[in-house]
Amino acid sequence: MTRVLVVDDSRETCDLLEELLGGMGLEVVKATKPEDALQKLNGGGFSLMLSDINLEARLDGLDLLRAAKPLGIEVILLSGFGTIEKAIEAVKEGAFDFLSKPWDNEELKALVKRAMVRKDAKAPVDKSPKGPQSVMIGSSAKMMEVYKTIASIQNSRATVLISGESGTGKELVASTVHLSSDRKDRPFVAVNCGALTETLLESELFGHVRGAFTGAAGDKKGLFEEASGGTIFLDEIGETSPSFQVRLLRVLQEQEVRKVGGNKTTKVDVRVIAATNRDLSQMVKDGKFREDLYYRLSVVEIRVPPLRERWTKDRDGRVVSDVSLLLDHFLGEASRKDRVGYALRADARRLLETYGWPGNVREMANVVEHLTQLSRGREITPDDLPAKLTQHNHPAASVAQAAGPLVELVEGWDHLPTLEELERRYIQVLLKHETRKSRIAEILGKDRTTLYRKLRDLGLAEGTEEA
Repeated sequence: MTRVLVVDDSRETCDLLEELLGGMGLEVVKATKPEDALQKLNGGGFSLMLSDINLEARLDGLDLLRAAKPLGIEVILLSGFGTIEKAIEAVKEGAFDFLSKPWDNEELKALVKRAMVRKDAKAPVDKSPKGPQSVMIGSSAKMMEVYKTIASIQNSRATVLISGESGTGKELVASTVHLSSDRKDRPFVAVNCGALTETLLESELFGHVRGAFTGAAGDKKGLFEEASGGTIFLDEIGETSPSFQVRLLRVLQEQEVRKVGGNKTTKVDVRVIAATNRDLSQMVKDGKFREDLYYRLSVVEIRVPPLRERWTKDRDGRVVSDVSLLLDHFLGEASRKDRVGYALRADARRLLETYGWPGNVREMANVVEHLTQLSRGREITPDDLPAKLTQHNHPAASVAQAAGPLVELVEGWDHLPTLEELERRYIQVLLKHETRKSRIAEILGKDRTTLYRKLRDLGLAEGTEEA
C-alpha cells in the first residue's frame, strides 16, 4: 500500500486528511511536529508528503520539502495564507504543487492522484548515478544549516568545499549536493586524493598518453573526462602536493585538462566538490596549501558537524539528539538486510547515547553492524556492547561529561553525554534529597506542570510526592 506522510500542527487537520486519503486506499502516517515528521521521513517508505508550510515551529514545510526531495518523495504543500510568492517559492524548491486552505476535497484528491502518477512514472527510468545512496539523517540545528545550504546551491556550478572530522559523512553530503542538482542524471565520481601517489593521482584525474611513464601502454581518459556533465568529488584534498595543486588550479580556471605526457587540452564540464578533515585556512597560513586554490575551492563552504554537536531543543525545551535517530536508522537497515527485527533495550540505548562517538557516524555504523551480527538475541543489551562503550565514564573524563557539549573540548574529553542525560543526572541528584515536586520545581525554576512532563519524559516520575 502506498504510504503518505501528513504534517500539520493541527491534529484535527491531520485527522481530516487521514480520512480523505484513507478513502483513496492510501496508508496515512501523521505528524504534528516537524521534528517528528523529519524522523519519519528518514525512516523511509513514503511516496508522498502533504505538509502545511506554517508549522509554528523552528522548522517549516519548506525545510521538510528540502529533506524529502533527495529521497524521491513527491511533496504537496498546504497553507492557510496562500500567496503567489509562497507558491513560487514552493515550486522552485521542488514541490509538486501548492494548495491554499481551505481546499476543495475533489481538487486535493485529483492533485494527489497526479502526484502519484508522476512518482510511478519516474521510478522505472531512474538514471541517478550509482554511488553513495544513503540518506542524510538528522534534525539538529547544525544539520538543518547543512540542508539549507545544499538546497540553496542545487542548480549552481559553484565549487563546494566540505569540511569536517573523519567519519562525519562528507562524501554523503557531496553525493546529496550532486543528487539535488540539475547534474543528478550524470556521473558522480569520487576520488580519495590521500590514497594515491602524486603521479598516479594525476594520471587518474587527467588521464595519460601512451609512453607517459613506465606501464603506460596506451592512452587513458581521465576521471575529469569520465565525469563530463556531472560532478567529481575530491576527498582529502588537503593531502595533495603543491605541484598537483597547481595543475588542479589550472583545470578549475580554464575548464580544461591536459593528459600526463600529452600536449593537447580537452574542455570539460564538471562541477568540483572537495572535502577535507584538515583546516585548509591554517594550512594556507603555514604555506602548506595554495591560497589561490583554496579560494577557488571554497566558493561555497559546508561544515559537517561532529556527532557531539548534533543536538537541539524542541518547543518543550527537551534536548533532541541526532544520535538516537542514527541508531534507529542503522538498526532499521540491519533489520531489513538480515530480515530480523533488531531492537535496543532502553539501558543499552542510554549507554550508546551518552558515548562520545569520536569516530562519528562511521564509527556508529560499524558498531551497530558489530552488535547486530554478534548479539545473543534480537534485543541488544548492555552485555552485548563492546567494552569501550560501557567503560567510557572513567574518572579522567568525569568533568567533561558533567559539562557536556557546553564546554570547549580538550584532549581526552571526547566521550561526552547528551544534554538530556545531563539533565537526567541533575534531577536524579535533587530527587535523592527532595521528594516534594513543588520544591524541586522551585529549584529548577519551572512550574509543576512542566516538571511533571519532564519527569515522565526522563522516566523519573515514580517515587516522588505530588506536594
